[in-house]
Amino acid sequence: MPDLILSPLAIIAGCVLLYVGGDMLVSASTLIADRIGMSPIAIGATIVAVGTSAPELSVSLDAALTGHSDVSVGNIVGSNVCNIIFVLGLCGIFSQLRASREVVRIDFPILIFVSGVFTWMISDHLISRGEGVALITGLFVYVVWNLRRAAEDDEIEELLTEEVAQALQQKKDGRTWVGPVLRTVGGILLLGLGAKWLVSGSLQALQPFDLSEAAIGLTIVALGTSVPEIGTSIIAARKGHGDLAVGNAIGSSVFNLIGVLGVTACIKPLEAYDVSLIDGAILIAVSFAGLVLVARPQGIGRLQGSVLVTVYGLYVFTAVASPS
Repeated sequence: MPDLILSPLAIIAGCVLLYVGGDMLVSASTLIADRIGMSPIAIGATIVAVGTSAPELSVSLDAALTGHSDVSVGNIVGSNVCNIIFVLGLCGIFSQLRASREVVRIDFPILIFVSGVFTWMISDHLISRGEGVALITGLFVYVVWNLRRAAEDDEIEELLTEEVAQALQQKKDGRTWVGPVLRTVGGILLLGLGAKWLVSGSLQALQPFDLSEAAIGLTIVALGTSVPEIGTSIIAARKGHGDLAVGNAIGSSVFNLIGVLGVTACIKPLEAYDVSLIDGAILIAVSFAGLVLVARPQGIGRLQGSVLVTVYGLYVFTAVASPS
């Protein structure tokens, strides 16, 4: 009985700590980068972009190091599915969601390609350290390319500058470095503790249901780590910044696959026997579906958003209902 009560509390507390810790880390790191003279474009394309995947990284790394590689990989797949159909669906319900041609022609195809690479890598149920290094290399290329792209595109520059401005809204603590440094350290500690509580709480709470570790990672853990993206994208959509909402969801998904997966695999190779080619195919199909809907002249409205949220509910139900 105590476990039945404490496990859900650990899950909720873990989600809260991940959200707060991620926000502290991004805002403090952005402030430090701003003080040392980094341009808003560079900050937006690196620190802010990478920071949105901090919860996924902390959870996936904790799960891998504690011997739950299927939770680790499942979290990445589930977070991406959540980003594309649940987050964009919610944004469409709150506000008509439209994106620029750049997002349709460039960002979504990159996500589809990276999803295909992941599917190929997971076909042998192992993400090796060498594959992790390859993914990290891809992350470096992606970040550098984003920097050059932003420097040449006024619209992207404006979006990144706005993201940085939002991150810099935190108190600047005068000219001292104590506040930002302490918030950075505090954010990292909260992320680590939140990851541990979310993973352990999820495994303990769902143990009586005899679910596979991949199913746990695909559903409750993935949803918990996607809380920052949900909040950020909905706020951006309601303010009429469709590109910011869509770009946040897509960018986070790309970083999850090449950054989170790459870093985790470099530290500890991931053996994921419960994650299959079907999961990779779903990831690719979801990315295609998002591309088709966003490419519509009307974008994603209340009807399409409701359908996406319903589909996500069915996805979660299917993952949970599948035998372990």
